[in-house]
Amino acid sequence: MKTRLLVLTFSLAVMSLTVKAADMPPGGFVGTWKVNFAVIDPDGTVTINETNSEGKSTSWHYKPIEGQAVPVVGRDNTTVLVKKVNDHTNEHTWVSNGKTSKSKAVLSKDGKTTTFTMDGTDKDGKPFHELVVYDKE
Repeated sequence: MKTRLLVLTFSLAVMSLTVKAADMPPGGFVGTWKVNFAVIDPDGTVTINETNSEGKSTSWHYKPIEGQAVPVVGRDNTTVLVKKVNDHTNEHTWVSNGKTSKSKAVLSKDGKTTTFTMDGTDKDGKPFHELVVYDKE
């Protein structure tokens, strides 16, 4: 009987925690969000405008040439090789200061959203995974 009561009490506690977590108000996260720091020009040049955690803005760009690593202007010792997989997917191989990272850009079927994912190792040797979703304006 004690075991059943303990299991029932534990189950109710877990259920109440689940309900509490689901009821968490979204606060300032409510709304429609867009990532707008990347621009792709008609000639294919990709420009990225970033602001770091200290508020410093930087801009860098590259013009991909299929099958050829090209320099990334504005990022020291960095190149990118872009491979077109199909009309909706590009794969990238980035080399920065001797470290290689892989990324993929996937265009949605309706052409309105691009999902960018990247895996690599940061400057401290720690692995990272990045995911950015772009909405076309």
